[in-house]
Amino acid sequence: MRVSLFRLCLSLVCLTAVIATAAAQSKAPPAPQKTPAQAGQAKMTIDTLEIVILIKSTIMALQHANQTGNYSVLRDLGSPVFRERFDQAQLTAIFTNLRNRGVSLNPALVLTPNLVRQPELTPQNQLRLVGDFPTKPLQIQYDLLFLKVGNVWRIEGIMVDAVAPPAAVVANPESSPPKASEPAKPAPPAAKATPTRPAN
Repeated sequence: MRVSLFRLCLSLVCLTAVIATAAAQSKAPPAPQKTPAQAGQAKMTIDTLEIVILIKSTIMALQHANQTGNYSVLRDLGSPVFRERFDQAQLTAIFTNLRNRGVSLNPALVLTPNLVRQPELTPQNQLRLVGDFPTKPLQIQYDLLFLKVGNVWRIEGIMVDAVAPPAAVVANPESSPPKASEPAKPAPPAAKATPTRPAN
């Protein structure tokens, strides 16, 4: 009787082990982990309206700073790295040329910004927006970098200038047909405030 009971217990233990092994093998393999680049792309959920607001609000913050000579608000809109890298005196110096030329950025308030390249999310999860406003006689150009901090996009880098747009080609019937050429490149913006990163 004892031998039979022992054999029954042993059989139950073996059966439990077999069931547990089969269950473990039937589980699906874990999902592969996303690379940092893939994770960054997944976070790129920003619509056109938000992009327009980011561009216009940043340009207008710079306009107010140029008008008053007070760059505290522009600085406070920046990321922690931006605020650490640039104080008010440095921002005042950086945008001296734009301010002394008397350039008004106010048209950016009512015009639609153009993007000369698709919004880009860098490996550091920075949103880069590059484009211009169709203003005359000078064209407002911008190169803006933002970083999301606490679910809010903060300025990480800003480059703004007003330059003459590329000259239009005038058709002349007496001249030979024009050859295809690359479009004229705009002059690099003079006002620049892009935080540098420490070497790894």
